[in-house]
Amino acid sequence: MAVNIVNVNNLKKSYGTNIVLQGLNFQAREGEVIGVIGKNGAGKSTFLEILMTIKQYDAGTVVVLDENIKSLSTSQLESVRKQISVVLQPTQFYKNLKVEELLKLFKGYYKSTIDIKQIISDFKLEPHRKKYFDKLSGGWKQIVSLAIAFLSEPKLLILDEPTTGLDPHMRNILWSYITDYNKRTGGTVILTTHNMDEIELYCDKVMLINNGVNEIFDTTENILTSGYKSINEFYLTKVSI
Repeated sequence: MAVNIVNVNNLKKSYGTNIVLQGLNFQAREGEVIGVIGKNGAGKSTFLEILMTIKQYDAGTVVVLDENIKSLSTSQLESVRKQISVVLQPTQFYKNLKVEELLKLFKGYYKSTIDIKQIISDFKLEPHRKKYFDKLSGGWKQIVSLAIAFLSEPKLLILDEPTTGLDPHMRNILWSYITDYNKRTGGTVILTTHNMDEIELYCDKVMLINNGVNEIFDTTENILTSGYKSINEFYLTKVSI
């Protein structure tokens, strides 16, 4: 039976008088790909930053990898963080380093046992390994970022709008790597996106954050069999402009 990687109960977060999250509940199990959707400003990024253990919250319980993060010491938090990899949008790395140099740098940082040559092969980076990261297209920057994230062999992979600005071909390539990671490792993927077709095609579950709560948290299959023709139709029906 799959174990819970993330368990969130009654999560609350405010910025002054602005209430962002007001009682959010969420669970992610081993091997799941879960999409988090909602309007801009709904609290998606705040939610992910809390899961990353880089943002404090006001109330509720957040358990990540069997650890209640509110009660952890600095060293214990670092231990949890080593099992989490993050790909943010937009991506910025050292401009004066080449792709292969970046991979070697992070291999050392993560103390990874993964062979750099294998990563370059898996991610089709051979034509780009001697190129400066800053000179890559947006799509290849995201793929390099994903390759770097995999070097730590994470149990939890968090992606914040990973395909924003990518053309359909590069989006498809990026998703092929994400789903392959999920199948090979049984790792858990949590992501935000505004592309509802990605939710429909690749995610096991979807959580809609609306007015600070998870208005819907269900499998994509259940949502599509409850009268909606697509996840996009579901989203437009639930979220008012």
